[in-house]
Amino acid sequence: MKMLDKLIRTALVCCMLALAGYIIVRSVAIAGENGLFKDTPFLSAVYDKIEKWTAGTYIPVLSYAEKETDESELFDRFARETFPLYGYVMQQREQSAPVESKSEYEMIVRAQAQAEENKRPRSTETYEETKPAVSNAALTDFEYLLYHYFSMDMTTTIDAERLNGEKLLAMDMTMEKRADEPQILIYHTHSQEAFADSVEGDTDTTIVGIGAYLARILREDYGYNVIHETGVFDLVDGVLDRNLAYDFSEAAVEEILKQYPSIEVVIDLHRDGVDGTRFVTEYNGKPAAQLMFIAGMSRTADNQDIAYLPNPYIEENLAFALQLQLAAEQTVPSLMRNIYLMAYRFNLHLRPKSLLLEAGTQLSTVEEEKNAMEAFAKILDQVLSDGKNPDVR
Repeated sequence: MKMLDKLIRTALVCCMLALAGYIIVRSVAIAGENGLFKDTPFLSAVYDKIEKWTAGTYIPVLSYAEKETDESELFDRFARETFPLYGYVMQQREQSAPVESKSEYEMIVRAQAQAEENKRPRSTETYEETKPAVSNAALTDFEYLLYHYFSMDMTTTIDAERLNGEKLLAMDMTMEKRADEPQILIYHTHSQEAFADSVEGDTDTTIVGIGAYLARILREDYGYNVIHETGVFDLVDGVLDRNLAYDFSEAAVEEILKQYPSIEVVIDLHRDGVDGTRFVTEYNGKPAAQLMFIAGMSRTADNQDIAYLPNPYIEENLAFALQLQLAAEQTVPSLMRNIYLMAYRFNLHLRPKSLLLEAGTQLSTVEEEKNAMEAFAKILDQVLSDGKNPDVR
């Protein structure tokens, strides 16, 4: 029994040492990555020594290398040597994946870094000097387009063929306005999203109420025939559960589209959630929540299409979001955050003109949300009516 106790205690001590080592290694690595020591040569030298000591002490199998490699390369090599099957799979994937140029790779990394910048609100005071009217030549340049209008999540990637500005801007996103049959569908995969001053139990003060307000504006002010689907897809037995929310909303939307094939525009309206950040701008002298489109690429970071999430309308989705983004830039400056590229599909395959729209955050007020819907309705009508982007030359 005593021997068993000693073994258990020894195992616990080893686990604690391993955990402590991991914390030290990651803390030092994160500090170095964030450049905390770069302005002080002495601290920088100390950091280098501590990093080597911690790696050599706690993870020596990863610290050995014949040449300098970064952390991801070390882990990759360790995994390949330890698990032959993993190495075989990665080798096959590398052989089949298209080779990227260094410059294109650097562009993608920079766009992924923009994802962090996208978590910060844009300043309405500096917007005009940072986002002036641009030329068509600039908008057809892959690098310019990627840096200025998109943020890319680390889970995905994009190339110049898919983000072809000339092709995206040339796509016709207009539609003939008809009030006699449904043309626009608004729904909410995450219907329980609320705001800073939402009233518990009052749907009108949640994202569903904001969708109802948008539908009313589009009907009464712009003459569109709009369906607002208020089904709940993120509650299971009365408990918040979003694991299958997109599956449930997809089934419901498909039924609606089957019943009303005249619907051309499908909008999944959400509220973003960013810790401690409130996205707010101004529209018609009133505070308005900033908005963001999410584009699902159905593509992983290693250039592999996600076969079980096919979307034949990826280019059309991008064209629709980009044309709306440009219209907002000139008509309602500072309304839009960068278009956020993500790996998955988010039901954007249901129609060419499909949008996932994030409106404000949990810190936005209902008033700010409604004001933002007035601005969004304006740019949506502009793109659907004439498709022109004013002042883009």
